[in-house]
Amino acid sequence: MNNNDTTFLQKIKDNAFYIALGVGILAIIAVIAVYTMGRDGGVNDDNEVDLNQFSEYSSITTERDSNTNRRQEKNTANSTDNHINTSEEDRMKSNNDETGNISDVKKASDNKTENEQVSEDSIAEDDIADTSSTEAVRQGDASEDGEQLPVTADVAEQLPVTADVGELNFSSDKTLTWPVSGEVILPYSMETTVYYKTLDQYRTNPGMLIAAGSGTTVKNAYLGKVVKVTSDNTYGNIVTIYIGNDYSLVYGQLDTIYVKEGDFVKAGESVGTIGKPTDSFEDEGNHLFFKMLKGDAPVDPMEFME
Repeated sequence: MNNNDTTFLQKIKDNAFYIALGVGILAIIAVIAVYTMGRDGGVNDDNEVDLNQFSEYSSITTERDSNTNRRQEKNTANSTDNHINTSEEDRMKSNNDETGNISDVKKASDNKTENEQVSEDSIAEDDIADTSSTEAVRQGDASEDGEQLPVTADVAEQLPVTADVGELNFSSDKTLTWPVSGEVILPYSMETTVYYKTLDQYRTNPGMLIAAGSGTTVKNAYLGKVVKVTSDNTYGNIVTIYIGNDYSLVYGQLDTIYVKEGDFVKAGESVGTIGKPTDSFEDEGNHLFFKMLKGDAPVDPMEFME
């Protein structure tokens, strides 16, 4: 061997440690490189799988979203239909309510009218009842025993009457006040006859006829108690007042009557008003028939007039 070869080998020998160290490092680098390359390949495989899975997942998601959108559109359409139907139902309900309200208003109006009619009928019945309670009969009605009943005033129109005054005590030395102011057109006459124009007859007269205009108020002539309110064809509506000691005063040819049986009436208080004369006294004109009784027998009232 020449010197150059010997020198090269000597150098290798002298640097064997470093050469071995370098080879070992290269080996480690190689191992690392191989490991790294193998891992990258696995990652790529995993990524490929993941991409495939992502693609499949995306398809599924897209289809699901599409189905969801279709369901939402369908729900929206149904909601719209329901809203339309609801609106239509509300409109129909509103119309029905309006119709019902109109019907209710009409019914209320009818009921009001009917109630008003019932109220008016009730008022009319009350008026009739009041009239009946005061024995006001203008059409010639008759009582149960066939006796014609007089016309009396409505309760609201009646003038106050005197409360119970106890024992009544008229006597022959007392005087009567005039029930109306007027001329005596036919005097009391029970002993002789007097002429009746309407009847064209001469007859006795148990009372006296005092001229008075229609509607004139008749005043009570002495304190007493109303014992009878009647009516007949001869003297019309009649009020009889007991004044004590068997004496009574009778007022006939009345229209409206202000008192009723049981009332106590002072002298000067209103008994009623003058009415149209009956057929028996038509020619005598409007007047008051005034009679005085002692028991059942007539007496001349002029003997007691003041």
